[in-house]
Amino acid sequence: MAAESSTNGISEPSLFEASPAQLLREKHVADAAHLPMVEDAIDEEDIAHPPPSMKLSSAPATMVEDGPHHVSEKAAGKQKAKEEPTDPPSKPDVSHPIVLDTKSEDAFPALGGGPKPQAPAPVSMAWGGRKPLGVANAVPNGVNGQAPMSSTSSSRASTPATGKQTPATANASITSHRRGPSIPQHMPIPGKHSERIQFAPSQLLPRDQLKKPLQDVIRNINKRSKATVEMKLGPSGTIIFEGTGPVDAARQALRDVAKEVGSKQSVKIPIPLSVRPHIIGKQGSVVQGITKRTGARIQVPRAEEIATPGFDDDDDESITIDITIEGDAVAAEMARREIEVIVNERTSIVNMRLRDIPEEYYPFIAGPHDARIRALENGRQIKVHVPQYHTWSGQPPPQTPPSGRLPQFEPNRGSHIRISGDRAAAQVARLEIERQVEQLRRQITLSQLAINRGQHQFIIGDQGTSLHDLLEETGCAVILPPSTDDTEMLTITGPQDNIDLAIEKIMNLATSMHMASIDIAKQHANAPAGAQAHARALTRYLQRRQAIEQLERQFDARIVLPTTENSPMNWEVYSRDGKNTIRARSDIMNLINAHPPTRLRQVPVDPFYHQHLQQQAAQRIRDEFGVHLLLPEEDNQSSQVILVYEGPDSPSTSEYTLPRQRPSSAEVAEFERALHQAQALVQGLIQGDQQLNSRSLSVPSKFHDKLVKQVDREQQNLASTEIPVQVTSVLANIANGAPAAGEPRRTSESAERLVTLRGQGESVHNLVQKLMSFLEREKADELERGHVTSFEFPQKYTNYLIGRKGENINKYREEFDVEIQINDGKVEIKGPVAKAELAKARIIALGKKLEDEATHILKIKPQYHKDMIGAKGAQVNRLQDRYNVRVQFPRTTANVSEDRSIADGASEVSSSRNNRSNQAPDEVIIRGPRRGADEARDELLNLLQWTIDNSHTSAVSVSQSQLPSLIGQGGREMESARLATGAQIDIPGSRDTADPTGRVQIQIKGTKKQVEEATKLLQQKSKAFDDTISRSIDVDKKYHKALIGTGGANIRSVVIAAGGSDDRRELARTVRFPRPESAENTIHVEGSKTVVDKIVGAMEKFVSQRENQATEILEIAPEKHRLLIGRGGETRRALESQFHISIDVPRLSQEGAARSRVKLVGQSADLDSAKAHILELVKEQEGCTVQVPRRLHHTISDNGQFFRHLKNDHKVTVDHAGEQPPARPSVRSRSRQNDGRALPLITDQQETSSGHSWETVDHDEGQTEPGDIPWVLRGSPENITKAQNALQRAMEQARSQQQSSMGYLILPDPRTYRFVIGQGGSQINAIRRKTGCKITVPRDQAKGEAIEIVGSKEGIEQAKDIILETVQNGGGGGGIQ
Repeated sequence: MAAESSTNGISEPSLFEASPAQLLREKHVADAAHLPMVEDAIDEEDIAHPPPSMKLSSAPATMVEDGPHHVSEKAAGKQKAKEEPTDPPSKPDVSHPIVLDTKSEDAFPALGGGPKPQAPAPVSMAWGGRKPLGVANAVPNGVNGQAPMSSTSSSRASTPATGKQTPATANASITSHRRGPSIPQHMPIPGKHSERIQFAPSQLLPRDQLKKPLQDVIRNINKRSKATVEMKLGPSGTIIFEGTGPVDAARQALRDVAKEVGSKQSVKIPIPLSVRPHIIGKQGSVVQGITKRTGARIQVPRAEEIATPGFDDDDDESITIDITIEGDAVAAEMARREIEVIVNERTSIVNMRLRDIPEEYYPFIAGPHDARIRALENGRQIKVHVPQYHTWSGQPPPQTPPSGRLPQFEPNRGSHIRISGDRAAAQVARLEIERQVEQLRRQITLSQLAINRGQHQFIIGDQGTSLHDLLEETGCAVILPPSTDDTEMLTITGPQDNIDLAIEKIMNLATSMHMASIDIAKQHANAPAGAQAHARALTRYLQRRQAIEQLERQFDARIVLPTTENSPMNWEVYSRDGKNTIRARSDIMNLINAHPPTRLRQVPVDPFYHQHLQQQAAQRIRDEFGVHLLLPEEDNQSSQVILVYEGPDSPSTSEYTLPRQRPSSAEVAEFERALHQAQALVQGLIQGDQQLNSRSLSVPSKFHDKLVKQVDREQQNLASTEIPVQVTSVLANIANGAPAAGEPRRTSESAERLVTLRGQGESVHNLVQKLMSFLEREKADELERGHVTSFEFPQKYTNYLIGRKGENINKYREEFDVEIQINDGKVEIKGPVAKAELAKARIIALGKKLEDEATHILKIKPQYHKDMIGAKGAQVNRLQDRYNVRVQFPRTTANVSEDRSIADGASEVSSSRNNRSNQAPDEVIIRGPRRGADEARDELLNLLQWTIDNSHTSAVSVSQSQLPSLIGQGGREMESARLATGAQIDIPGSRDTADPTGRVQIQIKGTKKQVEEATKLLQQKSKAFDDTISRSIDVDKKYHKALIGTGGANIRSVVIAAGGSDDRRELARTVRFPRPESAENTIHVEGSKTVVDKIVGAMEKFVSQRENQATEILEIAPEKHRLLIGRGGETRRALESQFHISIDVPRLSQEGAARSRVKLVGQSADLDSAKAHILELVKEQEGCTVQVPRRLHHTISDNGQFFRHLKNDHKVTVDHAGEQPPARPSVRSRSRQNDGRALPLITDQQETSSGHSWETVDHDEGQTEPGDIPWVLRGSPENITKAQNALQRAMEQARSQQQSSMGYLILPDPRTYRFVIGQGGSQINAIRRKTGCKITVPRDQAKGEAIEIVGSKEGIEQAKDIILETVQNGGGGGGIQ
């Protein structure tokens, strides 16, 4: 075989020495090789049974044979054409077992322990060169930048787990063998295929380990097989087993031989960690299939056994793990090849990291301006990422080496070169980079130069341009210290000959800077706390407020602050422009002067209270006093809390503008007052009755982490006002000093830690008591750590129990403090009895829950996902809460290959139940209890159907300038369109750009009908807008008012007559007049061409008429003006419209002769007609006057009913010749009658009628106003006569006894007034007829107005009783018969 196992350590050549009979037989075979036999010839007519060589050409692995097989042209022409597969098969062909060349060193590079020839140069793995995880570095870094190497990092070849050497010639192989030298090798006998397998002696079991003698094993295999197996002695002591017969039978027989007599091999194969789930397959299907086909045992590391320190990228192919294959040599090789096929399929695109290259080489690998990276990527389907390295972090460069020696550079674990893309191209790039690194190791040296820190930024330049220029010109790179380090040393790396040139250029860059120094402490030398202390506090405050960064951006400068706590507070300002240096220094001085010691106050506060103050006091201090609370950084144990006055309206964010003016005396007083109050509040919060206490516990290190977690659990429910106990710990030997001489040093497991608890009052004592009890329990549990319980768990759910990278099982281990192992569906828990039982119960409950769990996968097109998820997941969350399920939509809708791997459900791919990496973009997964999952599925499908029905879409193209008019003021127009159509209409935003023609797309979504209606509406508006033109006409400002008309009547009639819209908003857009206060005369008209032309024509005609119009003055008595105006001005509007004139009636405020002058303006002919008509109207309306006693006025008018009766029935109007009517009789208000109580609400219980208010007055009571009031009746003579008669009858009736009393009834509940009226007024009319009274029900009952009843005393009392009875019966009619 390809590898030789030396497990036994003893070879037995005597076992394989050929007997004389065997030697003779081999001689006969050699002599008969030239004698051809007809059975060996190829049957050219037998197309159904081609030669074995043709059958095996499509086998997954290549068979090594003695020579090529040729067929005649006739036979070749009869073969059926077969297309070669374009894609590599994902599974090996089980029907054609793999034929192996076990002599190949490539196939079996590390099996066995025989002699070995000179090995070829190692080749790096295609996915990277890092060793498999878990293998320790055995060789320290002894070469410049050289990382430790491992045996598995140079090749993807298999290595024996036992570490034995690999022979070169003692290999086993399977080959084809044809009998007889004279028989052409391309003409085997049909049905007599021959193959062989070759073993090194060490690859066979020793004689004492064989179950049967070797000859008996072969004899038994021959008996049960259709093939014949023979054993021969091969070269170099190898043993050859040859099988002759049908192809499948011969191969199976040889496999049986290998299984019976071959020694067991153990092979380790390094594979990328990312391929692990695909090797396992769903529920282990892939690895189980390989085992079944090959007979080899394959061990894949468990997820929890894989340690990836410092690595968090699963797709990094340079991270490898070892897969162990155990079995005989043939089975192991077959399994290895199948695994190689899967690895090759999954690593065609790689993502590797070069982890062993020092950062100091990165600039040279990338080249000036990344030129070498582009050269590596050019023409290759790869991406190379070399991190920028001009400032070291965490790992400084080495010191300058002695003369003649090169420095030792070390790789940085946190920074790596990445190569991603095609595997072959990536490997070429990797080799090129490694070759370049080897050259750099022999060339690169370093030198160090001290340069002022403020000048470092200018050496880097904008985005590192200066460094690239330096590398291009000198071939050297510069490494700067980080801002957190105090050193000023720059490190220059490069070839020795170029270092001096690079130093010269760096010094030129540094000396081109302008620098200014500012002594901050000097500005406030008399600060009460000390000048330096104030300067440090102010600097800390300005840093926290990001003032330093703002100054640097504003003045294009670099400001360097002191790095040590106690150093003088000198600020250094550097800039290339000397003027910017001066400006920056001046602005800094203004900032310092604006923050005197009176504006800042330092308050000593124990660090124990810092976090409490931040949470409880910071915002309160800002809101109440306008003071900013500044606490030390977490890593700074300073007790000084800084209070800075910023003002009551200052924002707490970085938007606060720092003052730059020296404060006035009044402002200083305000500072001191606010800071004093803020300090009092801070001290009041921390100076309670409870004093700080501390206790120390000596805790074994193995319990330390558990103790800290227990402290967190004990304090997790504290009130927000309580301060948690703080915990610190150190090793006991550090706290107590180093161990005494001769005292044995404790191990980390047995060492103890000193835990200190610090808090207020009794909280520390109480917590210590609880922790002592906890430690006692833990020590008791430690005695039960050997307890083991095991139980069955459904194997199909093992992946869920483990979780992604073991997160679920680790959570159980941490929660219950037990060890949990899972093996073949059996869970083993080791730990204290009680904790183990709790963990067992939890895991069993999980299994039952998963058994009841159902999973539905719905195919839903990605275009519907957003609507189905809802805003912020509202729809999905509602389903999840209602049915207690998880609804999982894919995170992205990108297209993926439909040829999905069978490993998509592997443990690491699907163990995390929320993992969506392998979820198809059109799949929605519902998982949960079966009943809930079914109901959620049905509802989701209903939602899908609704979404589909409402997902019809359309787009309407409109001009971008039309959008404001489509939206309308406050969005009214668009909202109206949405309500009218029911569709969702999305208007492009202001950031959406229009196409070259200035048009944008409005998106419409909804049902088919809604979309059609909305589309039609918007298209109509778009067409109208596109046909819209705009014209301007200059009209003298004096005509604008007349052109508009009263209430816009004139312009409205003009627009409507021209074919425009009568909608007020459309009308306002169609004709736009300048503002009244403006001196502009231009009127803008907008609309379709026809409408605009008509409107402009009408305006021009109107103006022309106005310019030619005349004015006529008519003398009309003021009391007749109302005849010209009419009710609401209707008579005047009618006259103006009829005669095309304007009528100006004097206002009531005018006096003298102008009071009776009515002005008519219009064309002369129109004025004559209008004048004659108006005079006739006034003359015709001459009337007669009837004197009515004032005390009867309101009785007769009946709230205006009598006036309306005269006008409607007799066409007669009534006025009072300018006199004011008498006041109405006073009635006590509702609130007084209701004793000041509020009116009942509609939600109150209905009150009874007993709460009513009733008041009666005689007709003459309250009507004490003497005299008469004129009633002027106007109309035609005959109508006036009729009106006079009606008025006389009314006065007689008012004087009669029947109407001598009035009653005022107020009901307690306004809702009951409707019962008095009845349907269509039926109830009130019935009461009127029965009682003979006039009854008036007020319109607004809620205002406390009374029901007026006028009639005889008996009649009004009867009417009142009937009304109350009606109300009490809920409108049932009361006493009306």
